[in-house]
Amino acid sequence: MRKVKDVMTTRVVTVREDQTRQQAAALMACHRVSGLPVVNEEGMITGLVTEHDVLARQGRFVREIMTRGLISVSEETDLEDVAQLLVNRRIRRLPVLREGRLVGIVSRADLVREVATRWTCPVCGEVAPGEVPPECCPRCAAPQMVAPAEPAPPGF
Repeated sequence: MRKVKDVMTTRVVTVREDQTRQQAAALMACHRVSGLPVVNEEGMITGLVTEHDVLARQGRFVREIMTRGLISVSEETDLEDVAQLLVNRRIRRLPVLREGRLVGIVSRADLVREVATRWTCPVCGEVAPGEVPPECCPRCAAPQMVAPAEPAPPGF
């Protein structure tokens, strides 16, 4: 079972509570992300600020517009559990914490990328991640790994 640590982004752009709404928006635009973890002076995560917060909430500073009710996961959380949280809670990203400290972020895009780079052994069913298929199955050494067979949508 794949874990958050296998797909999370570890180089996370953050914003401080005392930065302005405009500075948060500029960071999001510059780094092409739709949300940023908010940290205080001690580096502890205190919230998230998203595109929605920047556009819909009133306030000059990040601390005034950020979302405070955080849902987070650990590096050892199963990806299936993350997918359920993202879908059921209708959120796009989850901070990844280790002993209360931010160590990464996992997003819907990370999970989509994981699905797109999953290879299956036609002999034993072993699943292996990677941008390209492995030369052979890591479990049974079958010579070829293939993308899972999924029906193509009509029109393709």
